[in-house]
Amino acid sequence: MLRAPANPLRTGGRHVRSAPHGCQRTMSVRFGRGFELLGALLLPPRCVLCGDRGQRPCLDLCRACESSLPAASGSLRVGPWPVASSLVPFEYGYPLDHLVRALKYNGQLAVGRVLGTLLGRRAAACGAAGEIDVVLPVPLHPARHAARGFNQSAEIGRWAARAAGRPLALQLVARHRDTPPQVGLDRARRRANLVAAFAASPRVCGLRIAVVDDVTTTGSTLLSLAVALRDAGAARIDAWCVATAAPRGGGEPSPGNGRIR
Repeated sequence: MLRAPANPLRTGGRHVRSAPHGCQRTMSVRFGRGFELLGALLLPPRCVLCGDRGQRPCLDLCRACESSLPAASGSLRVGPWPVASSLVPFEYGYPLDHLVRALKYNGQLAVGRVLGTLLGRRAAACGAAGEIDVVLPVPLHPARHAARGFNQSAEIGRWAARAAGRPLALQLVARHRDTPPQVGLDRARRRANLVAAFAASPRVCGLRIAVVDDVTTTGSTLLSLAVALRDAGAARIDAWCVATAAPRGGGEPSPGNGRIR
């Protein structure tokens, strides 16, 4: 059984014993936004795609490039069970695919802030943020995390949580099987690859959780994690993903020249 961490939630850059409430959350948000405004004055945002001015206070993406991102049709959908709803605002196509690869395969962490902010803002705008208690990035196995040096879902999730006004939970689930990469596998092999891959802490019991990932292809990773959370007693599981990709063909994420600018 996964040992429950003492401080499983993270809000406003610090760990807390439970989700912040009342003045606690308000103070955290005010301090965070104050630092963002100060940073924007010292280092004005620049678009990670074209290099033009970004959007104030601190989104490193210009309006023109944001409008060029391929929108997904029906970005907020019901299910599939045990997922209550799925929020996927974009299609995995140009130029969003360059952003995802730049983060995932080239370690350009500034892109995680852009993608997470866009995802969190969309969740807040459509009301999805009001349905959950915490934001939970899909975890990497420790060996994969050590090799890569970061978790791209966590980089997206921390900014999505901030934009949505919800706490970030980093230690409520562990990936205890180092599964082979999903790239190139069909739906059946993806699901088989993820059997019993995740173990959830008992602390998820009663929580409404938004699981965050970069790209969903067949949904196998999200469903496997959702089952682990449900079995541990989570009250609700939603899925927030930046983009959706076709399970076969050229639309599937893969390593490549993802460096931007």
